[in-house]
Amino acid sequence: ITPFVTLYHWDLPQAIENDGGWRNKSTVNDFKIYADICFQHFINVKHWITFNEPFCSAWLGNGAGSHAPGRCSDRSICREGNSETEPYLVAHNILLAHAEAVHLYWSKYKPTLNGKIGITLNSDWAEPLNTGDYGASERYLQFLLGWFAHPVFIGDYPDVMKHRVQALPRFTDTEIQFIRGTSDFFGLNHYTSLYATDATKPVIPGWATDNGVFTTYFKNNVSIG
Repeated sequence: ITPFVTLYHWDLPQAIENDGGWRNKSTVNDFKIYADICFQHFINVKHWITFNEPFCSAWLGNGAGSHAPGRCSDRSICREGNSETEPYLVAHNILLAHAEAVHLYWSKYKPTLNGKIGITLNSDWAEPLNTGDYGASERYLQFLLGWFAHPVFIGDYPDVMKHRVQALPRFTDTEIQFIRGTSDFFGLNHYTSLYATDATKPVIPGWATDNGVFTTYFKNNVSIG
């Protein structure tokens, strides 16, 4: 068993959250400073993960309100937040923070410690519910996995997200190059698969509506697995 040490697994210091958390771009530099301290003191660690499942921090924490910090547009669930804009801003800053930590490790520590660093994402697999639903299943994967994997491994957000999401922040050309390729490995947590079809009505505002996909675990009353 090879241990991988994760720098961030959804738990942000309250003082930083009070200052805007991942919605505030200053947190990018806060994370870089924190990562530097960890790299400096834990020199025996050879495998680092910057962020575990950033989708959960971005959407579940700042869009659905089911994870910390519990922000969303639905005031019956959350005291504050905006599901249509904040998840995309949070994800944007997390990606920048990830790249900052990776470049720091590569330039300052990897030459002597010879370790590896990357990011771990989560994604379901989406099968088309009906014959004509291949576009929906692909779109779901781009909105879930591609949201973070595309900037890191290919460069910039998926085209389908840039086309469909008005609130999606834009990377500068310099930032695209800075983020692209910032992972020594591809980390994936996969829990389940589901069926996807085009949505016929909006659901939770933001990501869950922007992707235009309805998902289900059942087809003809039979579970996918």
